[in-house]
Amino acid sequence: MELSKSTRISKMQENIARSVIWTFAGLTIIILVWIVGYILYRGFYSRQYIPYDVLPIEETVLPIDGDSGLQVIVNKKIKLHALTMDQLNTLFSKTRRENWGFYTEQDIKVQPFAFKAGSDSSSFASKAETALLLDAEKFSKYATFVSTPEEMIEKVHSTPGAVGYLPADYTGEIKGVKVIPVRNYGLVFNPATLEVENNRKLQDLDDEQLKTLFSSKVETWLDLGGINLPVKPALYDYGNGFLDRFTRTYMQKTPAETGVPLYSDQEQYFQFLAETPGAVGVAPYPVIKDKGLPSIPVIHKETGWNLTLSFLLEPPARSGAWGGISYIIINTLVLIFSTLIISTPIGVAAAIYLTEYAKQGPMLKLLRMGTETLAGIPSIVFGLFGRIFFVQILGMGIGFLSSTLTITLMILPTIVRTSEEALSAVPDTFREGSLALGATKLETIRKVVLSAASPGILTGVILGVGRVVGETAVLLYTLGSSYELVSGPSSPARVLSLHLYLLFSEAVSFDRAFATGTVLIFIILIVNRLTTRMISRMNRMAGS
Repeated sequence: MELSKSTRISKMQENIARSVIWTFAGLTIIILVWIVGYILYRGFYSRQYIPYDVLPIEETVLPIDGDSGLQVIVNKKIKLHALTMDQLNTLFSKTRRENWGFYTEQDIKVQPFAFKAGSDSSSFASKAETALLLDAEKFSKYATFVSTPEEMIEKVHSTPGAVGYLPADYTGEIKGVKVIPVRNYGLVFNPATLEVENNRKLQDLDDEQLKTLFSSKVETWLDLGGINLPVKPALYDYGNGFLDRFTRTYMQKTPAETGVPLYSDQEQYFQFLAETPGAVGVAPYPVIKDKGLPSIPVIHKETGWNLTLSFLLEPPARSGAWGGISYIIINTLVLIFSTLIISTPIGVAAAIYLTEYAKQGPMLKLLRMGTETLAGIPSIVFGLFGRIFFVQILGMGIGFLSSTLTITLMILPTIVRTSEEALSAVPDTFREGSLALGATKLETIRKVVLSAASPGILTGVILGVGRVVGETAVLLYTLGSSYELVSGPSSPARVLSLHLYLLFSEAVSFDRAFATGTVLIFIILIVNRLTTRMISRMNRMAGS
């Protein structure tokens, strides 16, 4: 049977409308998934591009003139993969107390140990100090001295944050400590290579550029961001497997196959670098300092897990750049609980009065309009009010109580309006039936109306939780930013949303900010899930 023209037009319009709806719904879902997925990806997975003074070529034994070398050891609690020579020098001889947070994000003080003069290892000790480029005056003030390798191992093992070194030919048992590889080789250039020309200067190189550089795939430094000079790489084999490691990392072929000159005499090698414009080579960090030739940073990509168990369980320290967020998570949960304890009874009671007792008239309409207006006011306005009223006028000061009361005022309009709508949606027949059975009005509201409206009321509570968890402006003015655990009503604190904002705005750590955002998302998902299950259960109970 052939459809009429009007029917065909109606069906076509319906199909177009359905396509438009599905298109916008699909785009909305894609955008949400992309946003949340990106945050979760960055939250769990860390990808950083870090400039180092040396190449990411590691060796467990540092050479020492006339000796077998030394190996660096640290306490097993230190979550460290490798150290650069510059970092090692800083750990041993910086005048102020160093913290492992700069290297591992652990809030642990550094304690260096070294062999003292006059001990059985005094000859090795002096050579080690020279090899590590240590300043004798700073070093003597900062380090704790030991006499034997056995004592060194015992001290490093028993001291949190300890770092020390051993002779590479030590044959005893190395137990309870970790041997840490050291990055010792840096790039070294002919001075003309790093000159400025037409506002261009070679600033740094990354791993991929180094692979093209030492594989003879570029002809001039212009291709790498430098000046118009021919690229002339050269190498020298320092032994200890250096050439194999360098070839495997940056060349994939031997120097002979790529055409890179390989010098057998170190003096000739450095003479070539010093006299040949465009020349570049590799040298140990101490040799670079000794020769006085220029060097530039190497940008190395480092990846790994971002959101770890230690990040969740350890307390924060040092502007949030170190430690974890355990205290901040607890502060967030306490803030949510405290705010809801105050706001939910007040909001629901106000909604009951407006729905069940208040006389419907112009005043009530004005009151509802005011409530709706307050629900839409920006949070920073509530923050300013809380700062003036609770913090200054009432003298509560910046702390947990001031922020809780301010956020309570902020979410009350939302809870009142949603609760009022939920109560109004309860059919009058429920009330009439309860009253007809002899129940009082209070009993009817408490046992019948509230029971039927509870799913809608919980929806308002969920919206309130969302505002509590996500607000930052209010907390900036009333809560403070202490990293300590909440200890009382006047205690300043920090919650996840505020911590996330400050990590971004102060550029402390973008990786830690994404990890904090991931935790925040999971808290919201868990709260929403639990509340949804409660609503479903209440609906089933009401239906039965």
